[in-house]
Amino acid sequence: MAGVTNLPEPLNMSPIADFKGDGVHLEKVPDEEDIVARMNNLDPPVTREEEKKLVRKIDLRLPPFLFVLYMFTWLDRGALGNAALMGIKKDMPLDGYEFSTAVSMFFVGTCIADLFTNIGMRYIRPSLYLSGAMIVWGVVATLQAVAGSAHGMYAVRFFLGIFEAAFISGAPYMTTILYPKAEWGRRISVYLSATPFAGAFGGWIAYGISQIESTNRLKNWQVLFILEGLLTIVFGVVAIWVLPDRPHNTRWLTPRERDVADYRMMRDGNRTHGKVYWKVVLGQLKDWRLWMNIFIYMGQVLSTYTISTFTPIIVATMGYDNVKAQLMVAPPFCVAFVMVFVVGYLSDRFKSCSGLLVINSIVACVGDLILVLVPSEYNSVRYGGLFLTLTGILSGVTLTVGNITGNACGDVKKGISTGIFQSFGSTMGVASGYIFPSRDGPEYTVGFWALFAATAWTGIGAGIVTLINLRENRRRDQLHGKPPTDRVIDFDEDGLMEKHPYWRYYL
Repeated sequence: MAGVTNLPEPLNMSPIADFKGDGVHLEKVPDEEDIVARMNNLDPPVTREEEKKLVRKIDLRLPPFLFVLYMFTWLDRGALGNAALMGIKKDMPLDGYEFSTAVSMFFVGTCIADLFTNIGMRYIRPSLYLSGAMIVWGVVATLQAVAGSAHGMYAVRFFLGIFEAAFISGAPYMTTILYPKAEWGRRISVYLSATPFAGAFGGWIAYGISQIESTNRLKNWQVLFILEGLLTIVFGVVAIWVLPDRPHNTRWLTPRERDVADYRMMRDGNRTHGKVYWKVVLGQLKDWRLWMNIFIYMGQVLSTYTISTFTPIIVATMGYDNVKAQLMVAPPFCVAFVMVFVVGYLSDRFKSCSGLLVINSIVACVGDLILVLVPSEYNSVRYGGLFLTLTGILSGVTLTVGNITGNACGDVKKGISTGIFQSFGSTMGVASGYIFPSRDGPEYTVGFWALFAATAWTGIGAGIVTLINLRENRRRDQLHGKPPTDRVIDFDEDGLMEKHPYWRYYL
């Protein structure tokens, strides 16, 4: 197969085929229905107008609703940072070390659960799976208000991480089974823009609640946990009817629209249903590019989790009182919110993730250097540096996630890869709880140098991956020509996947 210039028409065999053999030399066994052949012979053929109509229908439901749901994941996990400015450290009590541990326990839960959560969506409808998880984590988030002690908060935060993991890994995976990678950047940017929006919105909510006169029976930080947890439960119930499933069984798509959705994804090299041969899938996980991109993501997510959690505390060191600091958190997050969409558009426009990530990392590094090198008495300058840091880091998440999902061939590998990178990212979340200990304030020199190092690693790694993938794509173009765009390619043929001559890496 490899090495030939002109490839034959797709073989007459199942798209998700069974295999037989000794585990090394595998032979495909035809299934009952040859989906590849069926997609290439749809009658009538799929038209551009049909695709546009289908995309509009999905766009009106999936990205906006994922935005709302993801916002609640950040509100529920990040509320602890706002609660710190409302007196939870004194009332609980939570000293500096205990507070850091409480922050980190959330990521211990996600680290464990992320590895397995997407497998569940192979056997349970994604709409039910994700909605159920959201309802449960809403209940757990509410329980933060009555944790009672540091150890109680550790337990609550751990289980909050367990159940949020289903959505944290599952939502990006859902976008990969409904959008080809050339359309993915703008859609995932809607979802990921919830991170900076939650930072701003959470600050506004916290500011409003802090204006309420506290009572002996219910503290302001308890009201914050209860309100955000109950809102999560409500939207979890609504999600049952709004979220889609896979292209072939989404309830609010017509039979023809399901065929069009299947065709679009298979043309992109992504089969979204059928039988899975796990030995072949696990063999794919030896792909060194996947692991390189995961290590790049780990640098990115260390910066993201740290700056998202500790921004309220950092701003409070810039000469503002605790109440005004809640309000001043919002502006840099709002700028980052806009830039997430700009970066998502540019990613689709230039078909690039890692290349743009280099630019994002430079912007964030400049902000980090301002925060670490400018003396604390120049707080206006440092506050301006926070805009650069937040903008560069939070808008770069779209690109690091795209590096992984866009360069993973096949639905199952995308799902497992998403779980792996989220799990490894959660280990960075654990570390993030200790990067800004209160004893280092107000300069937080060690924390900002750590942010700079993580961001620099992200940019350097992205530059290396871009050059390697560009060189490989050019080599394949010279050997095999440009990939055809008018038919479905069976990338599973002979188990080649990313090694298929017509596969091209996202830059």
